[in-house]
Amino acid sequence: MKKTRLLFVLAAVLLLAFTFTACAPAEDGGSSSGTESAAPEQAESSEQSSEAAAEALDVVYLMPSTESQYWGEYTLIGVENAVQDIQDEYGITINFSTAGPAQESETDAYIKAFENVIAKQPDAIITATTTPDATVPLVEEAFNQGILVNFLGMAVDDAYQEYYGTDFRSDQSALGESAAEAMLAKMEEKGIEPKGKIGIHMSVVTPSLELRIEAFKNYLAENAPEIECLDTLYNENDANNAQANVENQISTYGDEIIGFYGANNISGDGIALAVKNANISERIVSAAIDSDDLEIEALELGNLDAIIVQDPYKTAYDATMDVYNVLIEGKEMQKVVNIPCTIVTKENMEEDAIKALLNPLLNERS
Repeated sequence: MKKTRLLFVLAAVLLLAFTFTACAPAEDGGSSSGTESAAPEQAESSEQSSEAAAEALDVVYLMPSTESQYWGEYTLIGVENAVQDIQDEYGITINFSTAGPAQESETDAYIKAFENVIAKQPDAIITATTTPDATVPLVEEAFNQGILVNFLGMAVDDAYQEYYGTDFRSDQSALGESAAEAMLAKMEEKGIEPKGKIGIHMSVVTPSLELRIEAFKNYLAENAPEIECLDTLYNENDANNAQANVENQISTYGDEIIGFYGANNISGDGIALAVKNANISERIVSAAIDSDDLEIEALELGNLDAIIVQDPYKTAYDATMDVYNVLIEGKEMQKVVNIPCTIVTKENMEEDAIKALLNPLLNERS
């Protein structure tokens, strides 16, 4: 799809020329020269039929973790279904492949995988990154090669939006606020006074995801000022580490602990396991962001009180459909598309719509 990539590059450069002139670096003049030399080919290709120019798209889903249920299953099914729909509805052949490290903590392997994907020169890359700073040069390189990059919530800093297509994401602050709101509601329901310590747990430090933690703490500071949020403990996205961190806080603070907040699903797993083993579900509240099988079971048993779910299926599906809309239909890109989050509790988890949010594999097609 060289012609398709050329269309994307030309459109992106023109967008930069009109939108970012005031802040463009001096060397951009060289880039515009390259675009001008390509213009005759672009003019010639525009005379050909759209069907001939759109016979195939090469699309890669670069996951931050292939073994994560969230990335390797929940989002993957969204990408796969969108690929199928594009082929069935529009007659476009999608040459689809996946790449990525086994674990989110393997950031060097993620960067290497990104480099390898760029070397194959696909038309589009769909990805999420836990190492945004190191990803910036690769996003720039992909842009320079005419490769569209769409993100699933975990993107590079907004300062580099000109180099990628769209970030499909939930508002990270809204996720944190929703978790705090759910925990306070459960405290009232359980008759727990909002006074004591709350343990906060997360996988790794990722600037965009830290908003989940800051918003959580700010909401509690405003609405329950007698609650003390302990320093965040990071578990490298390892469930055993996550459980050990929670158990250490239970041992250290005892009855002073009134709740736990897991800012991702692996942290939620650790909380659920530790709460179950300590048999303290009745005297504490707990909430986590994003779901997996262990958390769903914990919600049923009462070892988690709430799961704040994004919509991984819709996020991935929409990001993939956007590849077709931008590269084939020529539709304008939105830099951010917000996907609302939902508070799930034991009381509403059996609703059909909630079931699909908790387990996107229900969207799997035969």
